[in-house]
This record gives sequence, C-alpha cells and structure tokens, in this order.
Amino acid sequence: DPTVARIAPQDLLQAVLYPPINLFYHYVRNDRDGFAPALADALKLHKTYWTLNEDRAKDIDGSIALGPLAIACLAYDAEFPLDIESDYLPKHLLQRTWIGEFPT
Repeated sequence: DPTVARIAPQDLLQAVLYPPINLFYHYVRNDRDGFAPALADALKLHKTYWTLNEDRAKDIDGSIALGPLAIACLAYDAEFPLDIESDYLPKHLLQRTWIGEFPT
C-alpha cells in the first residue's frame, strides 16, 4: 500500500519496528531455538539502521535496541537460552543485575 510509505519509511519498518514483533512471535510460540537467531538478526538490523549515516549515528535513540530488549527480558524471565552480547542490549538491564547494588 503506497500510503504506508508516507507514514513510516521502509527501512524504519524493516530494521526497527518489525524485529520486536518477530521476536514476540518466537516468544509466544515458545520457539526457544528460533529466538536467539531472531534476536541476533534484530540487533544486526538495529545497528545497520542506526549507523547508516552520521546523523543517525549521533542520535541517542539508537544507543539501545529498546524493542528487542523488552522482548528479550520476557524471554530471559522465561529462561530462554540467551547467549548474545551486544552494546545495544545491555546485559545489566536484561538480567537486572544492578538491583540492590546501590543504596537507596
């Protein structure tokens, strides 16, 4: 549909908006074998999108892959095997290892 292209650019749809939907699909289907490769693809697409040009590379919005991180947190809680390390997917946010580390 041509109107979709006016609402959101195709590269944004494919690299940023679609991957969390795909990850959620693997999560709700309990596809433990397919989740990690889909997460790796999501992070590659995120990096590709946010480093395409200098303006995007400077944009703080691309520093963390929030959509994939949210679904990865669900998968982590459900004990999916996640052995992926990426600056776009901060380990301490995913595993919640900073809780209680600082006095509050």
